[in-house]
Amino acid sequence: MMKRFVMFATILFMSALSGGCSMAGTPQWDRPVTYGVRVAVPLHYDAWVKRLRFEATGERAWWWPVGITNCCWKDLGRGGGELEPMPDYIHVTWFSFAEQQSYTRLIHISDPDALRERMEQPAPVHKWGKLHNLPRYDLVLGLAPGGTVVMWIMNWSETAIEVGRYKAVKIDTHPEYYEKRTERYLSDNGSYLKEHGLQLDRW
Repeated sequence: MMKRFVMFATILFMSALSGGCSMAGTPQWDRPVTYGVRVAVPLHYDAWVKRLRFEATGERAWWWPVGITNCCWKDLGRGGGELEPMPDYIHVTWFSFAEQQSYTRLIHISDPDALRERMEQPAPVHKWGKLHNLPRYDLVLGLAPGGTVVMWIMNWSETAIEVGRYKAVKIDTHPEYYEKRTERYLSDNGSYLKEHGLQLDRW
């Protein structure tokens, strides 16, 4: 009798495991998911991001416009195109309004398939009033003062995982191209910059 009870309990336990988090009230996501890339910056450190360029070697090369980005660090930021197929190179160039400096970085993803597999793993997140298990379908590039580039995967800020950290290089800059936008930026953020500076060790 005891053996049967133990066997029955074991079967129930294994069934619960195979059911994933649904046993805890977290439904699995069964709809198509679009994998994409987004760009984020720390609050008060706006950037003008030029077109993102992607290459999946031997398959496809493409680009996506981004534009002005003003929020938020380790968050979803601004959209920048689909990742289909998964690229092994991403080229990002931006102008930092706080520094009046342009930066560029060519990012090499050594194993795109492995990164996609990590993105496909479900992560619980509260969305639309419910708890869901969603893939981390967004690859987010964080652009910080000093040329720091941080790469996360996430479906929402609470599920962010850092998967890369890089240093961009300074390139020739023409601040006069951004004069009007810089005036507006300093009107909104000048006081913050005077008080806090660039906080280069924060990112």
